[in-house]
Amino acid sequence: MENVRTLHRRVKLEPEPTSFAYQATGHPSRWSNKDLDPVPQERKKWEWYHGNADFRFNPLPLIGLRTSYPGPTIAGFWVAEGFNAAVMEVPSSAVALGLNPGLAIVACLVGNILVAIPVAANGYIGSKWSLNFPVLARAPFGMIGAYLAMIIRGAVCVIYYGVQTSLGGNAVQAMIEAIWPSFKGWHINALPASSVITAPGILSFTIFWLLSIPLLWLSIPALRWVFIVKVVLMPFFWVALFTWGITAAHGWGPLFSIPSTVKQTSGWTLGYAFCYTITASIGANATFAVNIPDITRYAHNRKHAWQTQIIALPVVITLTELLGTVLAASSQIIYGSVQWNPLALVLLWDNRAAKFFAGLLFAFAHIATNVSGNSVPFANDLTGLFPAYINIRRGQVICAILAFAICPWLIETKAARFLAFLNGYSIFLGPLVGILMTDYFIVRRGRGFNVFKLYQPHNDLYWYTAGVNPRAIAALVVGIVPLIPGLINQINPAATAGIGRGILNFYSMAWLDGVVLAGLSYWLLFLAFPFPVGDVDQGRRYLEEHSGQRPQQDEELVGVHDSPASGSRSGASADEKMGVTRETNAL
Repeated sequence: MENVRTLHRRVKLEPEPTSFAYQATGHPSRWSNKDLDPVPQERKKWEWYHGNADFRFNPLPLIGLRTSYPGPTIAGFWVAEGFNAAVMEVPSSAVALGLNPGLAIVACLVGNILVAIPVAANGYIGSKWSLNFPVLARAPFGMIGAYLAMIIRGAVCVIYYGVQTSLGGNAVQAMIEAIWPSFKGWHINALPASSVITAPGILSFTIFWLLSIPLLWLSIPALRWVFIVKVVLMPFFWVALFTWGITAAHGWGPLFSIPSTVKQTSGWTLGYAFCYTITASIGANATFAVNIPDITRYAHNRKHAWQTQIIALPVVITLTELLGTVLAASSQIIYGSVQWNPLALVLLWDNRAAKFFAGLLFAFAHIATNVSGNSVPFANDLTGLFPAYINIRRGQVICAILAFAICPWLIETKAARFLAFLNGYSIFLGPLVGILMTDYFIVRRGRGFNVFKLYQPHNDLYWYTAGVNPRAIAALVVGIVPLIPGLINQINPAATAGIGRGILNFYSMAWLDGVVLAGLSYWLLFLAFPFPVGDVDQGRRYLEEHSGQRPQQDEELVGVHDSPASGSRSGASADEKMGVTRETNAL
């Protein structure tokens, strides 16, 4: 028993007396730890370069021109996060269901533009208040109800981590085969066909998984150095792959000219297949529409946290999806079959040097993507669920272990299964986005939070009913339930034989449907059963005083007021009443 108590003392995380949560409650709290506290200004280094937000680059110093340009900003996150084989496979899954590749790319662009809007908006919230998703979710869902939001968001991160690790394993296999070509046939029949993976594949998967572990020990501000390397390398890699695809195939190939055969292939109409592909493209980045505050709370400049993303996301992700389609078209000409997985295409190359370096760059790309897009969000959620025992580093390690256990290579077996997975989870993430955005921009009218009370249990603002906001839970149910028949149909079509085609087609835009239904329901429930939205508090002034940055003017989102609400929903703001300087980039 004494050993158990000793282990408990070593595992438990005690908040420091100087922590924000300690000051909010006056004693150690189970509602936070160091990784859940608002990010202090000295840790806001997310700019993709070492320096401050005033850094400028002058490309023409020798001729005396003073024109300068901002250094790389958080927009580079989408180069570092978005360039990976999983994104390249999104249009391929649509084409496998009978959609013309050109239409698939257009659908992907539409989806990327749609998802960029909540990504930019929630990124702004995270950078402005220096808070991550688990803490921000306490405002609409309640201190206890936020646990449900964290579970919904966290579960998909484990699956994505596994899928990215499986693809990274393919990259490692390409590197090994380039050095030892005989590795391709190494114990090739050791595993049964039902396992859907070979001995070289499982060994490569394990090697990549092990190589990813050291990066889990890096802090989020330190990760920017890993990403800046990817931001520099990946555009050159994109050009090299695109050029090879066009020149080796002597053009675009016949793939882009094939007609759509959606009706014969999948039973959908062309319009619904197009919408289904939009949702699949959204699904590839739907988690970021929820968890982007986990990253942007470290942004040095909050303008960059939303302005750059709304452009960078659709441009970078669509170009990556275009590259995947071009490589698939080239493989049809060169090898006689369409290879939608770019790493499967690399494994067919005869040039050993090209195979090795392509595998190396893909492996590096997937490691960076996995850490930023999957392990960090899951770790934040687990930290929010168990702040007394889990911090971000421990949460990342747990994510890696669970991702290995789920055998993720099974998800990639068929294009239809991969597409169904992306669309399927959108029915849960869309309603979360709708509630979060409606709560901040419509219900609270962009006026923010009482930061201290987000860490205080049994408070008058975020405790609601037994720690749960029933309006948010009801809106979540309204956003999810109408989409469940479509999800069941994707998993087992026989189970929905008696359901009308209309309700099944409604599922083709699952994410957007969930956003609208849940957001509208939450707003109507607020109008019917209003609750106080709070006012400026000591927590906000605490952030201002400890920012280490002079007040400066900052451009606002259209229609968003920067000052928190007063105790009532009308009248002068509390900032105006108390003479407090309006919030600046320091937050």
